[in-house]
Amino acid sequence: MSVLSAVLQPSMTLARPGRLKRRSVSPPLSIGIVVPVYNEAAILKGSLSRLQRLTREEDIVIVDGGSSDGSARIAGEYFHTEVSSAPNRGLQLNRGAACLSKDVLLFLHADSRLPSGFRCAIRHALRDPRVAGGCFRLAFDAPRPMLRFYSWFTRFPGRFFHFGDQAFFVRREIFEEMGGYADLPFLADVEFLRRLRQKGKFVVLPLPVVTSARRFLKRGVVRQQLWNTAIVALFELGIPARTLAQLYPHIR
Repeated sequence: MSVLSAVLQPSMTLARPGRLKRRSVSPPLSIGIVVPVYNEAAILKGSLSRLQRLTREEDIVIVDGGSSDGSARIAGEYFHTEVSSAPNRGLQLNRGAACLSKDVLLFLHADSRLPSGFRCAIRHALRDPRVAGGCFRLAFDAPRPMLRFYSWFTRFPGRFFHFGDQAFFVRREIFEEMGGYADLPFLADVEFLRRLRQKGKFVVLPLPVVTSARRFLKRGVVRQQLWNTAIVALFELGIPARTLAQLYPHIR
């Protein structure tokens, strides 16, 4: 083989004079997406149509928690949809994960929008075998200064800055080793993240997920964030999630 031929065929190496050996190239990590839903009919068509345009190679499962507003019917127009017996976020996410056989599981809230580069960003992060999973930074769909201020902190690794609306992703084998999400009606994402950090590095990708600011706008940005911080702090101090669910005035 001439020098020029070797340059033009980077995927080939010489095994011995006159013979070529092709290097093995690992296929890219496959990604499956789980979207839990409960009474989201008002936003679901817009949300799922955007997701449908963005995703080309991912398998997507919608898991409805027994909605009474037709959410399951709407979801079924776009993606494979499962119906859970109750609006339990942890159980819904586990049921969706069980329907997928992908290398990476990505959990997305119905009112959160993935960035266009999500696929490459996840695969790049998981090239490091020490990384167990991660999430994206957060942005809101309302231009409020306090929301931008809060969003800025989501680039840091602190336990008070990351929730499920930032689209957690995890290697499938680690998810199975963890036993998935806990059967909790509230704070399943916080509890999951606590255990995930014990399995390896948790990374925050520089791209933002854009989520709805509806709860913050309804209850007040500062008030909502104080509630979030207080609830997580009490959970970390050992107060059971089921007890905190009764204290929290608006879970969903």
